[in-house]
Amino acid sequence: MIKSHHFSAILPVSQIVFNWQKPDFIEVLKNAANSAELTVIGEVSFAFQPQGVSAVILLAESHIALHFWPEESKVTIDIHICDYQKDNLAKARLLTQILTQEISSYEYLNNWHYLSITE
Repeated sequence: MIKSHHFSAILPVSQIVFNWQKPDFIEVLKNAANSAELTVIGEVSFAFQPQGVSAVILLAESHIALHFWPEESKVTIDIHICDYQKDNLAKARLLTQILTQEISSYEYLNNWHYLSITE
């Protein structure tokens, strides 16, 4: 049986995010994944002109995708975590908490939407 956990959110960004470059977004995603004890196996990012960044971290357990919209002062984040060899729901929830605090504010933790898929 395959089970996956999908979290998505649109979060307002804290002022510090406007100073970040492409590598900063990757670093935040990787550090969050490592803190949640997930396995980073790849990364890619792209800076749009005149503004905006997309960053994706590939995990052994699936992926995290972030898109920064500076003109809207928002980020969209998609987290997809499979139960790779064990139940990873707690790790996925921890990841939402870490990313909310790093990028936005803890008061927006309720902005996350959750979908569980089992096949």
